[in-house]
Amino acid sequence: MPLLSRIHEANRKLNDRFFPRSEPRYVDRFKQLAAELSRDGQLVLHLGSGSNDLGSFPHLDSKRLQALNLDISHTDLRKNPGRLKIAADAQALPLGASSVDLICSEHVFEHFPRPQRVLEECSRVLKEGGYLLVSGPNGWSYVALLARLTPLRFHAWFHRLGDGSTDNKCVLWPTFYRFSTPVTIRRMGQTTGFEVASLQTFVGEPCYTMYLPFLHLAFIAYHKLLEKLNPIFNFHMTSVVVLRKQ
Repeated sequence: MPLLSRIHEANRKLNDRFFPRSEPRYVDRFKQLAAELSRDGQLVLHLGSGSNDLGSFPHLDSKRLQALNLDISHTDLRKNPGRLKIAADAQALPLGASSVDLICSEHVFEHFPRPQRVLEECSRVLKEGGYLLVSGPNGWSYVALLARLTPLRFHAWFHRLGDGSTDNKCVLWPTFYRFSTPVTIRRMGQTTGFEVASLQTFVGEPCYTMYLPFLHLAFIAYHKLLEKLNPIFNFHMTSVVVLRKQ
């Protein structure tokens, strides 16, 4: 086994030890909320779906939903196994007013340069009382702060290192983090016709130091500290937010 793979495997075991899988993770909470907020026969929009089919989420595949996967990338949508797919810009959704029951968006809003415009479109297409479910990184986390200080080509290289790819055509989207803190989420949601029904924050295990044998231990200690301080300070890693159209 190559050296980097051995380091990664050792750090993965450390993560499993200090952050047991029994503890709640943001991705599990996101999927749980998607199931709780949806009903049979509803139209659910997966905003910025990429190649992931919303209908295949646990507890959603058994519901008789109309899951519409929407993304601006034709390439990613071609890989999406979903039945209903549409390529479009989130700033101009090709859907009628009050036509959608639920919108789900995973780690997409941080890539929007004008998130308020996207929120306005989400508010327009949602029915009264409909929900917008969003997960994304905290704009004040160290990951977001480092992302602001490094060029996009570095992120592409790091991504290839993480998945073992040698494809130099790896495409990543720029990040802006303009809808990524509890304060901005509440303020921008209110100005676009939403109320925050719930806002949960998560820390979880460190993922960006998996190939660093000793520094990773320091980041494990830092993440454990963040978990204890999370109720007081907003340096968590990820937020899961439910916004309800008023």
